[in-house]
Amino acid sequence: MDIEEAIYKRRTIRRFNQKSVPIETLKKLVDFARVAPSGSNVQGIEYTIVHAPEMRDQLFSLVRWASGLPRSERTPEEGRRPTAYIIVLLNTEIKKSYYEFDIGAAVENILLGAVKYGLGACWMGSINAKKIRELFEIPEFYEITHVISLGFPDEESIMEPYKDSFTYWKDESGDMHVPKRSLDDIIFKIT
Repeated sequence: MDIEEAIYKRRTIRRFNQKSVPIETLKKLVDFARVAPSGSNVQGIEYTIVHAPEMRDQLFSLVRWASGLPRSERTPEEGRRPTAYIIVLLNTEIKKSYYEFDIGAAVENILLGAVKYGLGACWMGSINAKKIRELFEIPEFYEITHVISLGFPDEESIMEPYKDSFTYWKDESGDMHVPKRSLDDIIFKIT
């Protein structure tokens, strides 16, 4: 798969079959994040890989799913939940400011890497960081910024042209539809 195919194929996935993601694949995704650009090359982002079923089950209730959908369609059902997570941590002893772009670049590398391995992913910022800290015994000098859920997809996410609303929605088959503005609409000027 080339980079263009991976970029257009990458969509948020929130429903997963229950095939386990190999730990070596998860480590490779973190390695992709490791080599992402970081301001002044100060590499303050670290990760917790959540692979064990009992820890996944506990983490599941500490993240919120798809606020743009009706409540009944947001949270993955039993048997369709993620089979792995990566928790994104900022080590504030290494970097205290100007890290937002670093995190974005690193997470995008993880998301594109997931496509390479046939995985779906959901990048989540609506998380209960306090309880995640307690559950995984994460020291206070780490800022818990995001959680990425991962697994082999058990749903389709379809990109479609933007028409009057950015709201994503599910059709009667359960497929997600995600409106995206056109290229011409987002290019302000060519000089």
